[in-house]
Amino acid sequence: MENKFINYDKLTKSNIITLSSYLLISFFLLPYCFQNKTNHKDILYLYGLGTQLFLYFFQYKALRNFNYFLIWITIGIIHYFIFLAIKDFSEFKLAHGNAAFGLRNTIFSLLLFQFLRFISLAIQDKELISPGKGNTTDLYDGRKASIIDIICFFIFLGTTIFLLQ
Repeated sequence: MENKFINYDKLTKSNIITLSSYLLISFFLLPYCFQNKTNHKDILYLYGLGTQLFLYFFQYKALRNFNYFLIWITIGIIHYFIFLAIKDFSEFKLAHGNAAFGLRNTIFSLLLFQFLRFISLAIQDKELISPGKGNTTDLYDGRKASIIDIICFFIFLGTTIFLLQ
């Protein structure tokens, strides 16, 4: 079977459940972070970082579907507009950066993931997978992570952490 970089598939039930759950959590969590009564910068920071890591670790196969990817890009655009609206709020300032930087970086993380996926396909003619702990096989493709998969993972993780500063 030939690996294609761009695949247009219908959304699966799992995709719809994942998106619905994420949007539901976001619908309640983000307004909670913006309440004026208390400071919730840790929650906002973890929400942004958690979204990016969730996409890489658990949605990497689903993101191969261009339709699904476009939905996440739309979510990333919404994140970016939220970031623009709150970036100057003093309650979200951290010692090194801003708790909202994770929202700013969602689109970049998605594009970086697709770039690393392209590199994986070009070099090893295999889809990018998320390396498991130890010598375990991939959740979806049933293969062990290659050195390319591991390098791509560390590039993604390093870039994600660097951009949160």
